[in-house]
Amino acid sequence: MRKPKLRELGEAIRALIKGPYTTKFPFKPAEICPEFKGFPEFQEEGCVLCGGCAQLCPTHTIKVFDKPEEGKRVMFRDYGNCMVCGQCQLYCLTGEGIVMTNEFDKTTFDKSVIHEEIEDELVFCESCGAIITSKKHMNWIADRLGELAYANPTFFVWKGYEMGLADKDSGKNHPGLWREDAMRILCADCRRNLVYKEDWEG
Repeated sequence: MRKPKLRELGEAIRALIKGPYTTKFPFKPAEICPEFKGFPEFQEEGCVLCGGCAQLCPTHTIKVFDKPEEGKRVMFRDYGNCMVCGQCQLYCLTGEGIVMTNEFDKTTFDKSVIHEEIEDELVFCESCGAIITSKKHMNWIADRLGELAYANPTFFVWKGYEMGLADKDSGKNHPGLWREDAMRILCADCRRNLVYKEDWEG
């Protein structure tokens, strides 16, 4: 058996006195530099639940669940499937809806704690009832457009609803699309059908 070298013996003695050179993780939190990229996290204030991050997530970690019967949209994230690529933050519509944190340790036997959800109300087409988007997304687009929002009938009516200047229940008790439906919140299909009817069928 070879005798240990003096250097190795010295390191062993120093380790006994000062403790090991390695970190104390997971018994003590690891020291992380600010630039370290950990798991992403939804930001309640910045996320408009547009669903863009779910469409580009390469591992389908983020999912969008629309619940029309409850009138809400749920954004769901499973950290157990995330590969921390950062695409969700890079291409976030608002730039503030999802942020890469320093947290990297999600090790657990309880799968319920590695899930994250946020939700918002849905906006429906007032003609066919199709889902348009979330309420926060509508408000974000309207604010982004500024005064130009009033040039779009859907956003013109939407801003009227938000300011309490428009009645949500007036003039909607008829089948099909009428000329007065131009000033209603419509999905893209109904808006196109209405314009086609007005321009070509008279």
